[in-house]
Amino acid sequence: MTTTGRALRASSLPVCWSSEFDALSSPRARALACEHTVASVDRMPTAYRYGITVALRLFPFAFRVSTGHRPDRATPAQIRHGMARLRGLPGYGEVLRATTALALYGALDGAVPGNRETSEGPR
Repeated sequence: MTTTGRALRASSLPVCWSSEFDALSSPRARALACEHTVASVDRMPTAYRYGITVALRLFPFAFRVSTGHRPDRATPAQIRHGMARLRGLPGYGEVLRATTALALYGALDGAVPGNRETSEGPR
């Protein structure tokens, strides 16, 4: 697993995605979302990749400061509130919007960037 993958897993951001979006509520959809997000971020230039990895590592702290709750223990309403607040922060909000978009593309499309195969097999 890459540094980005470890950071995404540790962030609990996929838990928030699944609470916010029906398309990401199933374990399979979340797995595809994470796979696509990590593969996309890992293809970015080094500075962007490190910046996103740091933002992912800081996500649990930022969420807790914003809501008073851990992301993996928050209610759906607390998650929606916290995500809305964090998406409003300059810089950090762009990272959250970009990773969320990548996650939705991955869950809905199932494709991994640069790979003609998905988790289901060849396309």
